[in-house]
Amino acid sequence: MRRLHFDALKPVCPACRRGALTLEPGAETTSNAVVSGVLRCRDAACGQRFPIIAGVPVLVPDLTGWLSANLHHVLASDIENAAVEAVVGAVVGPESAFNLARQQQSRYAHDHYGDLFDREASATGQLPGSVRRGQEQALQRLGPGSGPGLDLGCAAGRTTFDLATSCDQPVLGVDVNWPLLRVGRGILDQGLLRYPLRRLGNRYERRETYLFPPGADAVDFWIADAQSLPFADDTFQRILALNVLDCVPDPARLVAEVSRILRPAGDVAFATPLDWAPHITPSTAWIERPDTLEAMIAKASRGAPGAKPLTSTGPTVDLPWSVRLHDNATITYRSKLVTMTTAEGERLTAVRNPDWMTAQ
Repeated sequence: MRRLHFDALKPVCPACRRGALTLEPGAETTSNAVVSGVLRCRDAACGQRFPIIAGVPVLVPDLTGWLSANLHHVLASDIENAAVEAVVGAVVGPESAFNLARQQQSRYAHDHYGDLFDREASATGQLPGSVRRGQEQALQRLGPGSGPGLDLGCAAGRTTFDLATSCDQPVLGVDVNWPLLRVGRGILDQGLLRYPLRRLGNRYERRETYLFPPGADAVDFWIADAQSLPFADDTFQRILALNVLDCVPDPARLVAEVSRILRPAGDVAFATPLDWAPHITPSTAWIERPDTLEAMIAKASRGAPGAKPLTSTGPTVDLPWSVRLHDNATITYRSKLVTMTTAEGERLTAVRNPDWMTAQ
């Protein structure tokens, strides 16, 4: 956990939402970061404690549930040797949690970083980098402004590094998925990109290279729940929530949280393929018509304490988003991009003007 981000963002307890977090004595630190330690809520009635593991603070309201579901992933992160990883993967089988995590890493890390290895389209005709191309379109529709940035559901982290190049203050990537977050964390801490690329069946190829992306000095990665974000109101100037809205139990609550932590005159980009899964999101919360997405976001941003009304800055557009499964299969989604702002008056007019950049 970088001290720059802790000091600038001033996280609050995600359990009680009242107390600021403080670092307990005895933490393992470097000159600019905390490698291992405990954050404690200052609220006397709460006092909840949150671990910092391998440089990653775990700031979720249900810490017991997260650790129960993810501790084995944390321990598996210590398998660094490619041959050992292959042996373990073969022994535990394709349906094991270990290999399901490798499948996720392969899918998302390839789209984030595959361009560093594959300069041509795959056998299925797709080039990696679709989420980055979508992010580029989203950023073109967000207004100017000075302040911290948040990449909500950052997955393997390439979009977080990219966001940092367009922000003048610290940028944070958050996710609840430890195996994915560790991909970006490895780049941040060691300058080392490493992930398994699934070929076919249970056969994987290790992808590895040194990487020092622009903007990395301003980036950090934390574990956090998108529905209970550990930040005070009015913290961020820019927020990206790409392909995450249909991955939470309560999409409206996510929207309310985003509008709460956005600054006045802050901007957000939502993108979602509306690919709902009943084991994640109850069907009663599904949005089944793309034309109702913007209305849901606008309504949700007006109905929660601290939330600020979000206003559209342009029409909903389609973004192609491709997820590679293995050598012979790629899924391509049509993700809906909605950009919105908390700005009002003249600032709202400026954001909606497609020529705002040349008008500065």
